[in-house]
Amino acid sequence: MPLLRSRRTLAVALASLLTLGGSVACALPANAATGSATDAAATGSAIDVKDASCTVGDPRDLCAPVGELLDVRIGDVHPTQPSLGYDEVYYKLGRYDAELSKDAINKKFADWCEANGQEDAASAQPDATLTDPSTFTCTVPVGSETAATIEPMKTVVIGPSGVLYLTDGHHTLTSFLENSGPDVHVRLRVLGNLSGLSETDFWAAMQADKWTWLRDVNGDAITPAQLPANVGLSNFEDDRFRSILYFARDIGYSADGAVPFQEFYWGTWLRTRTDIPVGAWNQDDWAASLALVKQLTQAQVALGAGTVVDPQSGYTAGDLSVRASWNDGKAESKGEWAKLAKPYSDAKPGKLAYMTEYRARHVTPAPTAPAAPAAPTAVIGTGSPAGTHVSVGWAAPADGGSPITGYTVALGAGRTTEVDAHGTSFTFDNVTPGSYALTVTAHNAIGSAVSAATPVLVADPSAVHGTVAVTGDLRPGGSVRVTANGLAADVAGFAVEVHSDPVSLGTGTTDATGAFSLQAALPATLPAGAHTVTVAFNGTTVASASFTVTAAGAGNGGAGGSGNGGSGNGGSGSNGSSASSSGALATTGSPVPIALGIAGIVVIAAGVLLLARRRSALRED
Repeated sequence: MPLLRSRRTLAVALASLLTLGGSVACALPANAATGSATDAAATGSAIDVKDASCTVGDPRDLCAPVGELLDVRIGDVHPTQPSLGYDEVYYKLGRYDAELSKDAINKKFADWCEANGQEDAASAQPDATLTDPSTFTCTVPVGSETAATIEPMKTVVIGPSGVLYLTDGHHTLTSFLENSGPDVHVRLRVLGNLSGLSETDFWAAMQADKWTWLRDVNGDAITPAQLPANVGLSNFEDDRFRSILYFARDIGYSADGAVPFQEFYWGTWLRTRTDIPVGAWNQDDWAASLALVKQLTQAQVALGAGTVVDPQSGYTAGDLSVRASWNDGKAESKGEWAKLAKPYSDAKPGKLAYMTEYRARHVTPAPTAPAAPAAPTAVIGTGSPAGTHVSVGWAAPADGGSPITGYTVALGAGRTTEVDAHGTSFTFDNVTPGSYALTVTAHNAIGSAVSAATPVLVADPSAVHGTVAVTGDLRPGGSVRVTANGLAADVAGFAVEVHSDPVSLGTGTTDATGAFSLQAALPATLPAGAHTVTVAFNGTTVASASFTVTAAGAGNGGAGGSGNGGSGNGGSGSNGSSASSSGALATTGSPVPIALGIAGIVVIAAGVLLLARRRSALRED
């Protein structure tokens, strides 16, 4: 990484020249320090490509030269990373808290002085605040800065339209904001001025120069549009891997800033080390946190300088400044480890102690590490169809602190489907009758959880037998209602026929209880007498009943027939064409009783007529 180191050295050298009254950047044409916007776009890398309106000595922030110390309001800077290690900020806030701090001069003033290029805090009034620098002093006055005091300053890149993009200091400025608000001012060192580039070329240059971190807490790529608009905890995701690595500084690796976003690259490696349980880290447990840092840092130094830590960038442990030996070869009672290991009860507590103490007092409930979601509970839909489809529903389970990304629904081993994160139901169609195990698996970025298997029996409609009944005007052409019960639920295509020679009365579709009701008309040519109504599925009779048809004009019809069934009214049916003459039953019933009845009527009428004539003759005599 010599190139990155040399750029940092160049920026420091330029800043040093500025403090002596000279300006290398301003000695050149305003937009010619490292080339034109066209050159920058072509190479994808740039440091100083100012807006075309800039002139030599232009006082606007838009035109600030590389190396200038620019006074900014922290609420106006734009982050170049999507996440923070919250626990680094909690450590700083613990030091800044008036009740928790054990420093003679509150650490926030020392941090501000260092960030402002003035080394350290010298004094602070009892009511001193960061919003009023006149209430405290620094060891190096403004105007007396040196290359050594300027080097640790936080950095900014000037983008199109003069937008200020923070490239280093996200945790520090967020700590200032959380403690004292967005109106705190601090000087930032201009690392680059790319105000002359288009938005597209600007972000291409930022990525080429590695001045932005475009990966989320899971290591997935994001776009510049997804970056936060301002500093402040609520604007960032919490990256616990970045947090723990802060406490490993100068024990397992040197935090020398040789590579921007150094701890984020180390975090990529740490996510692959499942033997180092950062995911289960309890940040509220000081002793456990200390043990985790020790395990982590010992694993770092065991890598060897040539081990690739971040495959995407190709950075090795050596590029990221791994220590040659743990704690720089010092005993546990010395060096950075000894400082870190001091509990809060010590006169000079370590960083972890301040972090856990601050969390205990101000961060409740403590955030838990993201985990796989809870297992959903699969519920078979009420009256789930048999022989055609199976419906399943579920409530979204607890997401484990990481949003649900989707579900996998499986019916047995052969049928699975993916449902998006907003879905909570699915229906399998054309299911073959049989026994199945149904499961729903919830997914998030951390892992997956599967529901308990729910047994599903899909019945063959032709194997489920029920009852049928016929009621209404049981005369030829009469309107009747056919009701069926106890059949396979939610199935269409039940054929309803009248026999002996079959004539269709229509088709029925069962409801969730296995019932349907069909309004139909008996064929007009249907003979009086005994008949049978049947319900069949795919040619197999599943219900039948006998009924009697009365001759046309003889009262209100004959007796209804049933096969021991009640009346179902949830399902539906459609009429067949049996009422037409083409659907008449030629041989259903018997004509003999009708003929005998007519003959009897004729004989009785003749007798009555003969008797009447005899009575008339007697009267005449």
